[in-house]
Amino acid sequence: MIRVVHSGNKSRFAKLLDRQFRLRHEIFVKGRGWNEFEVDGIYEKDPYDDEFTSYVIAVDQSDNVAGGFRLYPTILPHMLSEQFPNLVDRHIIQRRDLLELTRFAMRKTERRSSHYFELLLAIQEHGLAEGLMGYTSVINTLRIPVLQSFGFDIEPLGLPQTIDGETVIAVLFHVSEDCFSRVRKAVNIHTSVLESTIMERQIA
Repeated sequence: MIRVVHSGNKSRFAKLLDRQFRLRHEIFVKGRGWNEFEVDGIYEKDPYDDEFTSYVIAVDQSDNVAGGFRLYPTILPHMLSEQFPNLVDRHIIQRRDLLELTRFAMRKTERRSSHYFELLLAIQEHGLAEGLMGYTSVINTLRIPVLQSFGFDIEPLGLPQTIDGETVIAVLFHVSEDCFSRVRKAVNIHTSVLESTIMERQIA
């Protein structure tokens, strides 16, 4: 199940957010050495974890966090516009129907699990539910063929560059019904993965 946490409901999911920041610490601080973002020795946070952020989180039946990613408005100063503008050949795209996707993280035991596939599908399902045209992101170039094999429509925004020993590229993930259908078929999930949709169906 995928839960979307934002400013309007985060007070209800404080424990879930705590677990998510702990997972990010495990992945990005302990695993990748991003010590500058360590908070209180147990969390990973940066300036884009604020009241404008939404978190898309995969949770199990015990409310444990399997993985997730972060979304941020591109109409505000965001990571691509402020930290990585050199990765974009043209102007930085800033639109209300375009979000920035960052901090995609999975617990090691959950990689390539059903929760991983649900998160991939949630990128498209949440985008369609919110009327988005897409997401910008900075990813490792090796991820492009993997994500394309799942049906994603990925547009490079510039040429690859090596940063801290990793070759990365700025991209635009397009959101569309066709893409949603391709990803759904690839991950073999044919029902909604978003908690709000699931709950609405149960109430109805």
